[in-house]
Amino acid sequence: MSSGERHLSVEEQAVILALLARDFPGADELRAQVPSAVVSGGCACGCATVNLRAGTEPRALASPVQDGVLISADVRGHSNGVLLFVEEGHLSYLEVYSFEDEPATLPRPEDLIVDTPASWE
Repeated sequence: MSSGERHLSVEEQAVILALLARDFPGADELRAQVPSAVVSGGCACGCATVNLRAGTEPRALASPVQDGVLISADVRGHSNGVLLFVEEGHLSYLEVYSFEDEPATLPRPEDLIVDTPASWE
């Protein structure tokens, strides 16, 4: 781990795993990246958004999913949402956003309403 990086918190891991709970091509590889993934930066606004660097453990293989937004979710009872990005088959960014004036906080995994992209069906 480089200077300025940290391990994912238990809460961050739980949110990412909740987003990756459904099976789709490449999901196993992405889930295997979570335990060794690190936070390599964050948003200056104070929200819970974090840049991710996938771990290099042998189990953390690249996923065959395409670059960009992989999964989106709304947060039950709030005007917040979460986006999980992948780059070159690795977890790269967890965006936590809000349509309110205050910075978005990390939601509870059980409050996520995960969208199912048509490509998974």
